[in-house]
Amino acid sequence: MTFVSFDPSSGRVLAHHACLSETELEHRLSRAFQTTQAWQQTVPAERSALLFRLASTLSEKRESLARELSHETGTLLADCLREIERCAEECTHFAAHGQAMLPAARSQISQLPIGLMLALTAGPAPLWQCFRLLAPALMAGNGLLLKPAGHLSRLVTLLEQLLSDADLPQGLVTPLRISKEQVAALVADSRIAGLAYSGEHKGGAAMAALAGAQLKPVRLDLARANVQLILDDAELEPAVESVLNSCFRYRTSWRQSEGGVLITPALADAFLEQLAARLIHLETGQPGHPAADIGPLAKSGQREWLERQLREAERQGGRIRCGGVMPDEPGWYYPATLIEGDKPAQTLFPAWPAGPFCGVLRVADEAAMTALCHDLNTDGVASIWTRDRARGEQLARTLPFDVCRVNPDPYHGRHWPPYSEPEQRPALKEFCRTKTVLVSA
Repeated sequence: MTFVSFDPSSGRVLAHHACLSETELEHRLSRAFQTTQAWQQTVPAERSALLFRLASTLSEKRESLARELSHETGTLLADCLREIERCAEECTHFAAHGQAMLPAARSQISQLPIGLMLALTAGPAPLWQCFRLLAPALMAGNGLLLKPAGHLSRLVTLLEQLLSDADLPQGLVTPLRISKEQVAALVADSRIAGLAYSGEHKGGAAMAALAGAQLKPVRLDLARANVQLILDDAELEPAVESVLNSCFRYRTSWRQSEGGVLITPALADAFLEQLAARLIHLETGQPGHPAADIGPLAKSGQREWLERQLREAERQGGRIRCGGVMPDEPGWYYPATLIEGDKPAQTLFPAWPAGPFCGVLRVADEAAMTALCHDLNTDGVASIWTRDRARGEQLARTLPFDVCRVNPDPYHGRHWPPYSEPEQRPALKEFCRTKTVLVSA
């Protein structure tokens, strides 16, 4: 098996990388297992020092790392710089606060490292997805075998160099290029003590099934549904800005999830007019170009898939307000696209295709919004827009989502998926096992 890395801005091949042989995989697994056993015995202060060192390396090399990341993912260079800053912040957070999160070593109930963990990532901000698992796993005393998404084979080399520059012990974090069959074999290996996955629901379900068959703990960090509910008394400007952030900034390259915009009739025309006016001026371009607002999609075939979905929505009666035309140019670009309708199928609701896309569904009232939302995944975020806070709070209490925000700041976390904001960091105990010592009198 060979992994192929593409340049999304041109469609040309950047590199071919061979899948690890069984011999080489066994060598890396054995080394990782031995290194993890030693790492489990380190004191928290030593783990903190390593994470501070890793944060410093990320900051020092942010320009070159961002260029490499942008080249393979198609993400705008400015957003890649922010992603690396977030990775450094994550390391610093657990380095500074991790020791306080763990009980004293001599307490009767203590948190011990799980051991060597296998982590798979597949989602927007790929370096961030890695560090979101890496930082707490290391602070808890674990080692990590790390497999990024298959189309990001150059990211493995980037991670290897970064970890070497930060002087991490060999084998403590091991990036891998391996097949699905090799992943399944690793899950069954007795040296793998726990699993972690960050990405879409389909991949999370597959990982949970593998973990369940082996009765091994698994930590899932899954994409959340993200729905914007705009009531007829909402303030237009922040609602439009929020939709721009949700649908068109950063996550346009490969995010697929549940979501969309639900709006009541009185404000629909004005909202659509203002949003379309903003979208018309968004420029697609090379990820490193400072004037570019939207880069290419990350994976081959995504824009063809998006095009087919849009044509089907049009056939159902959907109305495209802007975009929606496949560009005739090299690379995997697609213009910012806005489609509206009165039925879910006309706006692709609740499917949220990967790409610079927004579907706006006109609904009669709050009751209709609630009914539509109850068919979505409850692990999601709803943003409610209304000048009447009591009305917004009442609607929020009827919705099924874990997080409901009434008139949130549309500029907060504007470049980040709603399931990876820093205030939603994983608890360190999720990367530990609990041990109880009872001493009889």
